[in-house]
Amino acid sequence: MRRAALGLLATVAVTAGAVLALAGPAAAAAPAPALAAPAVVDPVPDPEVPAPDPATACANPSAGEGYAPPGRCELVLVRAAGICLGDAPALDYAVDPFGTPNTTVTITFVNPAGDDAVLSGLPLSGRIYWPGTVIQDGVVVDWPGWTRNPDGTWEEFDAYSFTRPSVRVEFEVNPSVATVVSYPPATSACANPPQSGVLGVTTTSQVLAAPETQSAVLAVTGANSWPLVAVAGAAVLLGAGMVALSVRRGHRAR
Repeated sequence: MRRAALGLLATVAVTAGAVLALAGPAAAAAPAPALAAPAVVDPVPDPEVPAPDPATACANPSAGEGYAPPGRCELVLVRAAGICLGDAPALDYAVDPFGTPNTTVTITFVNPAGDDAVLSGLPLSGRIYWPGTVIQDGVVVDWPGWTRNPDGTWEEFDAYSFTRPSVRVEFEVNPSVATVVSYPPATSACANPPQSGVLGVTTTSQVLAAPETQSAVLAVTGANSWPLVAVAGAAVLLGAGMVALSVRRGHRAR
């Protein structure tokens, strides 16, 4: 009886081992559970960089801020010259800025002894009338450096006399640049009042023009002297002929 029980237990154990051995490969071949997909995360946006302040875009760091490598902040003066625009004096200019978002320029005519003449919000290139120029209906009625009297005559002096014969002009876009510009040359059609209405006190430009006028007068005088010489020569010849004729008549009478 005991032997029969032991044999039965052995048979059960062998059968269980066989079942486990057959189930092992099947369990090993079972697919692995699928992994969950990673969650989609939006990229972190870059921090917003504020636009440069036009007033400080090219400002150099102060001593308290420590060292900071400067960027290229430069204002190139392309041209600046006094010209005649119609019958009026004008400034022809152009600047080229680097390192600043500003697109306008402030032009200052520097007065060393008083208030400056400042024009702001101008384009980076263009032409502007000289300070003190007054135009009405397209006609120049006042020139810088001149004052019109009630009788219609002109005197040389007014609030804009500092702009002649030359003036320091500053161009500011942040950064800035400066130069000295000469007043356009005075001619009969530009830069000065009509000469017929100017008082006897002459201006520097008129004094400089005087030698040219004098030389022109001398040239005309020299050219007109030849007819006088010819007339004088003819008179001399005529007189000599009359003398000779009188001598001949005297000989015949004898």
